[in-house]
Amino acid sequence: MDINDGEFIDLVVGEAKVSIYFYEVGNPDREAVILVHTGGAGVSAFMCWYQTLDAFAEAGYHVLAPDSPGFGRSSPGNGVDVLRAFMDAHGIQTAHLVGNSGGGMTCTNFASRYPDRVRSLTLSGGEPRVDTEGTRDIMPKLGVTLRMEFARAMLTKPELSLEDVRRSTADFFYNRDHPAVDVVAKFRMDTLSDLALLERVRADATAQIGRGRSNTPIETFAAITAPTYLLHGRDEPGFYSDADAPVLLDAAMQVMHAIPNCRCTVLPYCGHWPQLEMPDTYNTMVLWFLKEASS
Repeated sequence: MDINDGEFIDLVVGEAKVSIYFYEVGNPDREAVILVHTGGAGVSAFMCWYQTLDAFAEAGYHVLAPDSPGFGRSSPGNGVDVLRAFMDAHGIQTAHLVGNSGGGMTCTNFASRYPDRVRSLTLSGGEPRVDTEGTRDIMPKLGVTLRMEFARAMLTKPELSLEDVRRSTADFFYNRDHPAVDVVAKFRMDTLSDLALLERVRADATAQIGRGRSNTPIETFAAITAPTYLLHGRDEPGFYSDADAPVLLDAAMQVMHAIPNCRCTVLPYCGHWPQLEMPDTYNTMVLWFLKEASS
């Protein structure tokens, strides 16, 4: 599958019309797996899941990966509401939801609001967005860490360079020289070549820096009834200091204990995107979980 192999679907969400670009692979008669990607400048479904899509389809699943609202080629909208409309439009009553980072938070909120529509839930990279005493201290520091250099560059430079994007991308990895860093940086750069999207990203970054981020209450996780698998990349040196690692691990443990049917795997020497940094391990472990959740 290639980055241009997706298609558009027009959805009606409330009174709004939302156009969503998505990828679809596998047999539509099999169980559906919906991959919900991370947030960030220039990210897209294919960028996040290019090493996952075919692997899951070959394992026998009907795999769909939408560009989340406001990302890639999709128009803006509310993530949870759009996900529900996306499932409805495809005639999918229940699905396995697999989310990374901000996409994991979308899946979490969807699973707590619509428990009867979620067969299973797989989360990774969302621990900083969990509301614990420790993460409340971490979130304000995001404005002074390496990851925000890219946001500042977007706001101040007339044009982005591939080196800007590569440096930002490497912050998501434990191994900054991982082969996927250059691949993902190129995907992000190509996405940001859309000048209208780049201007929207700049506006969003300005707003986010001004308002900060909100965390998801632990009670939201407690409302989840679906079998849940949490994969925690232990090491994110470009995001947080070494002193913050135990705080993020503690947040992951609090999530695991809050969800009634949840297990957790901690991945050492892995950063924010385990599906990109450890694709073989990630695919094997998640497919094992999906098979067990389906039995």
